[in-house]
Amino acid sequence: MKRTIILPLAIIALLAATACQPNGGEAGSNGTADTAKRTQATTSKAASPTPIPKKTPTAIPFTLPSLRGETQESAVDLLRDHHLRLGLITNRPAYKGISLPSGGNFGNWVICSTEPTQGTWITNSTEIYLYLAKTASACVRPTPKPTPKKTYTPPAPTKKPDPNGPRTCSSDGSQTGYACTSTGKVVVEGEYCAKADRGRMLKASNGRMATCEDYNGWRWNA
Repeated sequence: MKRTIILPLAIIALLAATACQPNGGEAGSNGTADTAKRTQATTSKAASPTPIPKKTPTAIPFTLPSLRGETQESAVDLLRDHHLRLGLITNRPAYKGISLPSGGNFGNWVICSTEPTQGTWITNSTEIYLYLAKTASACVRPTPKPTPKKTYTPPAPTKKPDPNGPRTCSSDGSQTGYACTSTGKVVVEGEYCAKADRGRMLKASNGRMATCEDYNGWRWNA
């Protein structure tokens, strides 16, 4: 009789305890899911490393060496090795009449000279001009020979006849004194002669024998 009474009481107590916790199983399940999500988010943040910014190489100034005979690419490599801006280089033809290649494809073009010159301190703000030619031999241009200038030798100054001296005129000018022209004037070297005197040789006022000939016009020339 006692066993029959105890069993129903135990069942009633179990049902009462279950009734006091409605949806107890679901609450426990949701709590576990939330905890798992938070753990996963924390783990994801820890797994993503913070990107490290790249450091810009420090420019290294240097003394410009002699680049004559070197290729254009060697100058570019020189700046690159010292971490200087490649935009510092400006390419120019070494001489007039040389056309630089399009697209900046210089290949083995040779440096004839630079500006600034060898020994200049190069920094990240120094402009460098490369004067280029296609071959090394093109850097050496033959110096053109100067055109010889024509020299003009002025005629010797003529002495004016002495107004007090003799004025004997003769056909050949062999007599003492001054020879006279066909117009009755004294022969003066370098002066124009008359048509009638062409080919005549007479003694001029300077004592030399002068001929009336065509030399820059018909003149008395010794």
